[in-house]
Amino acid sequence: MGRARLARGWSQVKVVRALMLLADHWGWDIAAENSLKVFVSRWENDTHRPGQTYQVLLCAIFRATPAELGFTRPAAASTLNERLTALESMIDGLTGRLGEVAA
Repeated sequence: MGRARLARGWSQVKVVRALMLLADHWGWDIAAENSLKVFVSRWENDTHRPGQTYQVLLCAIFRATPAELGFTRPAAASTLNERLTALESMIDGLTGRLGEVAA
């Protein structure tokens, strides 16, 4: 994930703001800004892995697949079609879970 951020010339603060804006746009509740700053640092230093919700958000803001951001094993998604299917599946799962929580 850090490589994707650096490739765009973004600071960690910009990643946090992008996460907050996208989550707000999608109506998703995520951690507060100060917590997100810590999370981004931990994710980039490989001390923690982002949960599924954050993986979807990060894939969206960086326009990358889970494999490209290091969330899956590279061999697990060898073709573009497989990577898109994996991302769509993750989004569908989260959307379903959000629907259950909202009900």
